[in-house]
Amino acid sequence: MDWREYLRHFAILLSGTAAALALNLAAYPLLARLYSPADFGGFAIIVAASAIPGAIACGRFELAVPTAPHWGRHAILWLCITIGFAAGILSTAGAALWWWWQALPHGAIMAPLLGLCVFLTGFTAAAQLYLMRHDRYRLASLSLVVRTGGTVVAQALLALVARDSLSLVIGYAAGFLAQGAMLAAALLQIGAGRPHRARMRAMFRRYRRQVSIDIPSTFIAALGLNLMTFFLLSLFNQRTLGFYSLANRIAIVPLQLFNDALGQVFFQKAARSQERTGSFWSEMKFNVVTSGAISVAVLVGIWLLATPFITLYLGRQWAPSAQMLLILAPMLAMRSLCMSVATAVFVLKRPQWLLYHNLANAAVQGAAFAIGWASGMGVTQFLALAAALLFAEYLAFAIVLIVIARAGARASGTSAALR
Repeated sequence: MDWREYLRHFAILLSGTAAALALNLAAYPLLARLYSPADFGGFAIIVAASAIPGAIACGRFELAVPTAPHWGRHAILWLCITIGFAAGILSTAGAALWWWWQALPHGAIMAPLLGLCVFLTGFTAAAQLYLMRHDRYRLASLSLVVRTGGTVVAQALLALVARDSLSLVIGYAAGFLAQGAMLAAALLQIGAGRPHRARMRAMFRRYRRQVSIDIPSTFIAALGLNLMTFFLLSLFNQRTLGFYSLANRIAIVPLQLFNDALGQVFFQKAARSQERTGSFWSEMKFNVVTSGAISVAVLVGIWLLATPFITLYLGRQWAPSAQMLLILAPMLAMRSLCMSVATAVFVLKRPQWLLYHNLANAAVQGAAFAIGWASGMGVTQFLALAAALLFAEYLAFAIVLIVIARAGARASGTSAALR
């Protein structure tokens, strides 16, 4: 394993994540004073509603981009774009029907925005993986900064026109669109080929078994990541959801971006190592140690700084967000470690394991919701229960992957000795 190359590529992606986080942190004092907790609550509902179909916008064929044969690399990208476009159209139609049925305001704007975000979620994921396949990690990293910067600027400027959740949603879509435009230009620069229907069909047949398992798994995973949004809205109110939403922007989203950076590099390197040596234990060990160290640092930082940071930096009206972060911190640290190695299931060619994990993850949240609803828990007690159950589930899944990767290394060593 080339440790220098691994660290260099990871550092490039992490630098983009860090820059995006810095932009967010710089914007929080302004956005938190321009928009109310209820506005952030309404914004969170739209983001969650687009993230769920967005997770499967490309039919999960984007995961085949790093492993597709050389002759099929253009075809798999175009297959992702085609499926993503169809998913965006369907999402727009579904959202329009929902807004019409519920007689909700801004339906003519919200429905296309939701569909656009669904398409861009899939497109940007596939494009970033394609760029990384060609060792263009710097461009993939820079696109995160462009997206975050575009979102912040658009949301701040739109507040001059109207301070409501619609302005937050439009700004979010504008940032996404800026990232998509940059990635599209990068694809044209390195050469993404042209749509070739025969090769696209060949790639579809080659990977359809993998995605047939991964689609329900990913859908359930996206649902699980966003269940708290709908549970908090159901059990409490949009204002409470707004406090949770800002806590999500401060800690959960940056951690997820870090996980994506580390997980993407891990997937690329582990897949190559498994093909070359029959084992990826070195990559697994490196990821666990790196992610674990950063997760512990984030955990301690939240415990020490969340309350003074939020109350002084954002204003006392956001103090409930700090309380939520203190409760969620251990679970967030364990999630960070677990998700940084979760793509090991694809290296092992056992995508069904991720389905089992996602089912368990959604189930424990559902159990927490049922208990909270039946007992009339307050928001603090409900979040504590949900966080404890999720911590246990993430820990169990991470241990399973680590043990199997270690066993694979031993088996590979034994086979090498016998030869």
